[in-house]
Amino acid sequence: MWPLLRSLVAPRLGNLLLLGVLVLLTVPSLTRGQPQPFKSFSPPDWGLTHLAIHNKTGEVYVGTVNWIFKLSSNLTKLRSHMTGPVVDNEKCYPPPSVQSCPHDLAQTTNVNKLLLIDYAQNRLIACGSTSQGICQFLRLDDLFKLGEPHHRKEHYLSSVTESGTMSGVIITSQHGPASNLFIGTPIDGKSEYFPTLSSRKLMSNEENADMFSFVYQDEFVSSQLKIPSDTLSKFPAFDIYYIYGFSSEQFVYYLTMQLDTQLTSPDASGEQFFTSKIVRLCVDDSKFYSYVEFPIGCTKDGVEYRLIQDAYLSHPGKQLADSLGISEDEDILFTVFSQGQKNRAKPPKESALCLFTLRRIKEKIKERIQSCYRGEGKLSLPWLLNKELACINSPLQIDDNFCGQDFNQPLGGTSTIEGIPLFIDKEDGMTSVAAYDYHGNTVAFTGTRNGRMKKILVNSVSPTHPALLYENLVVSDGSSPILRDLLFSPDLQHIYTLSDKQVSRVPVESCEQYTTCGQCLGSKDPHCGWCVLHNMCSRKDRCERADEPQRFASDWRQCVELSVHPKNISVTMSQVQLVLEARNVPDLSAGVNCSFEGYVETDGHIQGSRIYCLSPSAHNVIPITRNKGDKRMVKLYLKSKETGKTFAGVDFVFYNCSVHSSCLSCVNGSFPCHWCKYRHICTQNANDCSFQEGRVNVSE
Repeated sequence: MWPLLRSLVAPRLGNLLLLGVLVLLTVPSLTRGQPQPFKSFSPPDWGLTHLAIHNKTGEVYVGTVNWIFKLSSNLTKLRSHMTGPVVDNEKCYPPPSVQSCPHDLAQTTNVNKLLLIDYAQNRLIACGSTSQGICQFLRLDDLFKLGEPHHRKEHYLSSVTESGTMSGVIITSQHGPASNLFIGTPIDGKSEYFPTLSSRKLMSNEENADMFSFVYQDEFVSSQLKIPSDTLSKFPAFDIYYIYGFSSEQFVYYLTMQLDTQLTSPDASGEQFFTSKIVRLCVDDSKFYSYVEFPIGCTKDGVEYRLIQDAYLSHPGKQLADSLGISEDEDILFTVFSQGQKNRAKPPKESALCLFTLRRIKEKIKERIQSCYRGEGKLSLPWLLNKELACINSPLQIDDNFCGQDFNQPLGGTSTIEGIPLFIDKEDGMTSVAAYDYHGNTVAFTGTRNGRMKKILVNSVSPTHPALLYENLVVSDGSSPILRDLLFSPDLQHIYTLSDKQVSRVPVESCEQYTTCGQCLGSKDPHCGWCVLHNMCSRKDRCERADEPQRFASDWRQCVELSVHPKNISVTMSQVQLVLEARNVPDLSAGVNCSFEGYVETDGHIQGSRIYCLSPSAHNVIPITRNKGDKRMVKLYLKSKETGKTFAGVDFVFYNCSVHSSCLSCVNGSFPCHWCKYRHICTQNANDCSFQEGRVNVSE
C-alpha cells in the first residue's frame, strides 16, 4: 500500500489534487481470534503530526505538513485546508509577509505543531512552523480561515519545525469574554524572539489587535518565561520540549524534557543528558510568580526511567482508586518514560508505564514551597536563574492554593517526584498513552514505536496484583511509531491512533474475536463477558437480558458445563433416550432442542435440572456415520428456542461394531462389541449371534 501512496508525494502546488485515502485495514490481533478491520485515513503526502477530536460531534481534525483535514468519526474526509508551502526563510524576522527580508526566500513546508479546539468560539487553532510560527483560526464546521494574526511579535510563537514539542492549554475565563492560552514551546536558541512559556489572550475576534498578547505586561514583569541568554551561551543546545499540558483544579501543568545542565558538560563534544520535569502555574497568575518545576520519573528494580514520552490525565476506576486510597473523581496522571537520560530524539526502547496521583504531586510541591518560605535552601533552578538565590524566610501561610509572591520564585524541586511503575516494556518501545475507567476497571492503552497498541488492565498498584497486558495489536505500518495524540471517541467505543502516515480508528474492545466462553473470559479483557444463550463474547450492554441470572458470564467458572448419559450408542440403535445435565444455565423455559452437529435436531424436554432428548433414528444416523470407521464423534449441542443459537456442547460418539473384521479388534475396542464365532461378524447386539455358535466379548 505505501509504495503506491509514495508515488503521489510532492505534487506541484499549482495543480495539486489531494486525495484523502480512506482504507480499511485488516489487522490481526496478536493474541487470538479473527482479524479485525480498522478504519483508517491516509493522505497521500503523509506527514501527519496532530489529532484533535470534538468532544460532542466526534469529528476528527488532523494536522499534517501543509494541510489540515476534517474527517467524520469513521474517518471519511469531509474538508481540507491548505496551510503551505509558504514563501519563507526562517532567518526572516519578522516574516517576509510583514516586511522585506534580505535572505533568500523559498517554498517552505509548514509543519503543524499545535492543533487545539477552542470550543467557546467554535474554532480550531492550528499553529505551524513557517512565518516564525504563526497560527491560523479555522471555523470548525468547514475549516474556513477566520484569521491569521501575523503582524506583531506576540503572533510569532516559534520557528522550530519539530512537531510533538509544543503544547497548549486553553483556560476559559470565568470573568470575561476572553480565554487564555498557555503555550510551551522550544525556541531553538532564539530567546530574544520567543518565550519558552507564556500565557496569551485568546480574543473572540480573530482580527483583534490584542490576540495572542501577553495576559499581563509591564516594564518589569509579564506573563512569560524566557530562557536566559547566559544559559544559551553556556549550553547552546539547551531547550525545553513540551510533551503534554493539562489543567487540574486551579493549576495548569506541563510535562517537559530539557537538557540536564547538571550532568551535561558545557563543551559541545561531551555527551548530552536530559531530564524530565513537571511544571506548574496557577491559571490566574498573570505574573508567573507561582512557577514551580520538579524533576519527574520512575524507577523499577533499580532501573531509572527519566525520558518522558507522553502523559494522559484521567480518573481511576473504583478498584484502582481503592488501591491508591483516593476517590474515583480525583485526577491521576498516566505517563510513559523511556529508560535513562540520553538520546532525546531516539530514546531506548526499554520503557515504563507509570502512574502519579495529582494529590501526591501537589503535596510535594506544597512541601517544597513551605520549606523555601521557612528560609531553607535555595531556589534551585540553575537553567533559569544564573546565580543561586537563597530562599527567604517569611511568616506566610502556604496552603494548597498558594500562588506565589514576588520573592521565593521561580522555584525548582531538588528531589525527583517518583511515579508508581505499572508495566515495563522491553520489546516494542512505548510512545504514547491514554486511559479510562470502564465499569470500575482502569484500562490503559499505549502506542509503540513499531505501530502496535497494548491494552493494559490497571486495577491495583500492589506488587502482588500487577498490571496485566491482555492484548497487543498491530494498528499501523510497522515502520511508523504511534504518535502522542492517542484520543478516545466521545462515546468511548473507539480510540484513535496517529502515525506519520495514517489515522486509525481502533475499537476499545474486540470481544467478538473470542469464539468460546473459555477464550472470552480467559482473555481478561474487562469489556468482555459471555452472553450465554446467544453463544457470543460481548459487552454486557450488548447482551439481551444480561441482568437476569446466568444469562451473562463474567468469570470462567460461570461457563456452561454439559454432560450426557449415555456418552455413546451404536449406529444400529435408534431413538435412544439421552439424559443431559447442564450447569450454569439460565432459565430455559422458552425451550431447547438437541442438535447433533447440525445433521439432525430432536426436541428437548426439561425436567428440573435435566434435559431429555432422543438420539436420531437409524435412518438419520447413516449420513452422520457413513465411511467414518468404527466410531464417529460429534458435538451434541443444546440449542435455545428463544435465540435460535446453540449455547452448550458435549462430545457424543456413534460407534460401529460391524467394521471390525477380526475377533481381537472387535472385542478389544472401547465399545461393547461382540464377535460371532462362526459367522465372523462383529456386532453390538449379542442376540445377533445364534445361540448354538456362541459369542466372544472378551479376549478368549
